[in-house]
Amino acid sequence: MAKNTVILYFRMLFQMAVFLYTSRVLLQVLGEENYGLYDVVGGIVVVLMFLNNSMTTCTQRYITVALGRGEADYLNKVYSAATTIHGLLGLSVVLIGGLLGSLYIHYFLVFPPEKVADVFVVFGCSLVSGMLMIMSMPCNATIIAHEDMGAFAAITIMDVLLKLGLTLALYVMPSAHLLIAYALMMLAEAAIVRTVYWLYCRRHYRNIRLVRVRDKGLYREMLSFMGWSTFGNASLVANTQGINLVLNAFGGPVVNAARGVAFQVQTAVTAFISSFQTAINPQITKTYAQGQLESSNRLILASSRLSFMLMLLMAVPLWLETEFVLQLWLGRVPQFAADFIRLMLCVSLVDCVANPMMIGAAATGRVKVYYLVIGSTLLTTLPLGYWVIDVTGKPAGIFQMLLLTTLLAQCFRMYLCRGLYNFSIRKFFREVFWRILPVGASSLLPLYLLQQFVPLSSAAAHFLFCVGCVLWTGLCAFLMGLKAAEREMILVKLKLKKKE
Repeated sequence: MAKNTVILYFRMLFQMAVFLYTSRVLLQVLGEENYGLYDVVGGIVVVLMFLNNSMTTCTQRYITVALGRGEADYLNKVYSAATTIHGLLGLSVVLIGGLLGSLYIHYFLVFPPEKVADVFVVFGCSLVSGMLMIMSMPCNATIIAHEDMGAFAAITIMDVLLKLGLTLALYVMPSAHLLIAYALMMLAEAAIVRTVYWLYCRRHYRNIRLVRVRDKGLYREMLSFMGWSTFGNASLVANTQGINLVLNAFGGPVVNAARGVAFQVQTAVTAFISSFQTAINPQITKTYAQGQLESSNRLILASSRLSFMLMLLMAVPLWLETEFVLQLWLGRVPQFAADFIRLMLCVSLVDCVANPMMIGAAATGRVKVYYLVIGSTLLTTLPLGYWVIDVTGKPAGIFQMLLLTTLLAQCFRMYLCRGLYNFSIRKFFREVFWRILPVGASSLLPLYLLQQFVPLSSAAAHFLFCVGCVLWTGLCAFLMGLKAAEREMILVKLKLKKKE
């Protein structure tokens, strides 16, 4: 797990640096209006693809369980059934999504009339890209379940480099129809990357092969899991792209651009801990499949605690220096972007604690009540947010409602997980909550007070303050967030490294 985490962190740092740079280029080259249109139109496809997210969770769970049990025949059946379901799902998304998305664009989407061709080309390219991603998901799930993170990181780096090259190519293209050109290039890039995933799995996992699956029980089991997972993922889509559509109705593409920037920052910060969680998640599922319930719960608690502290390293300087970072990154900062970012950082801190618990719930396979309760709670975000914006006229209101429903969902999640896999709420508070709470408070409050009483007058001062935030947060995490055995292990490793 340590080796995989290091590999994934290298992937993440590279991906995040390129990701932030390309966002700046796109905003400068395309402009706020086109950038906002691309974000909201591509978001329509994400809304229509929530079935794929459900099937991805299902596929990763079943392949990882099969590997944990060491059952080769069952593994082939799961892989083949997942490939069949994903193929049918991809075609369904293109047919049904194309119809529903076109109706939404025609009757509800707010955009300048002269942009109609750009909007439909972006939508079509996003739809086909989505289909390709759906069909390749069994390959992605297989790589992650085998914990082959070196290959996963290498393909991701190739993906990022291709996106960077195509984005930079916009500088030398004619200014007319830049949005269409970018959408077509992203479609071609998606086709290349998905082909590489397929070829890698075909070459390196020869023990996994497509077979004819006549086991209707397996299909029913996987589709049932997917059905309830779909309900849960529908709420996640509502809290991402659904918010985007509501903001478009109130403020048009300009507000969508601000939300797009906030989403880019959230994605970059989340990537900082997703590398750690991607490395540990298969172990949570495998230990559960092998009947090692205590080990699985121990991994869940450790992942929640360490994930929060890792994210805090990024969240504290970004929360305190949002305006400076945006100005340095983008130059031209969309209105509302800073407020959106601060609220999304708070949501992400709650989510990073919740994700390991969600993996534990998925490992059991008994997800009906879990997804019903959590999904219903999160789905209230849209009506509540719409009402708040309508009453107050402040777009940030919908993100405040998102934070509220995310906190409520976490409370319900702990109670539900107690019944699913003997999750101990008492241990969660003792080993996670009462450790991360003082780390968060001692990291943020002194730095906030220092910022209020000591004005920063130069870019160098802001930069040094950000570095100081990371160092201070790391020190607080080391002293208060880590257990004594963990601190001792780190110190021993450092002493050995120094001797070398």
